[in-house]
Amino acid sequence: MTDHTHTSPTDARRLLDEAERISRRAHDATRWPYVTFLLALGTSTSLGTLAMAVTEGSAFGLAYVGTLVVGFALVLFFCVTIQGRRAFAWSRRWSLYIGAWAVTYLAAIAVVAWWHGDVLAAGVTSGLVLLVTTACAAVEARR
Repeated sequence: MTDHTHTSPTDARRLLDEAERISRRAHDATRWPYVTFLLALGTSTSLGTLAMAVTEGSAFGLAYVGTLVVGFALVLFFCVTIQGRRAFAWSRRWSLYIGAWAVTYLAAIAVVAWWHGDVLAAGVTSGLVLLVTTACAAVEARR
């Protein structure tokens, strides 16, 4: 059984516009877990390294363990959220995001290790971690 209904050009344009809106909404919905992960990773590691750089004793331990717990929780949540898709697909873009975060995070950890208590260096490197991951999230949100 075939149905030969005729669609006017106006109806066809309306249907194409609706299909474009649905496609854009679906694409945007798949990007938000990635954007959220990048922002949360940057925020937690930035604040964690800043806290580690300016505290001592049990407060340092709390900042250290808290940063680790939040980091592991983020990775776990991200993997569950992206269920059915590869959470950390090794694309060139994601390799650059994680590489940029790792370089700035290692710089912040270096301040914690070698210049402990230097508030200016801790603020600059921790801020750089946040800046880099926010920029990566902005790029990812636009894709």
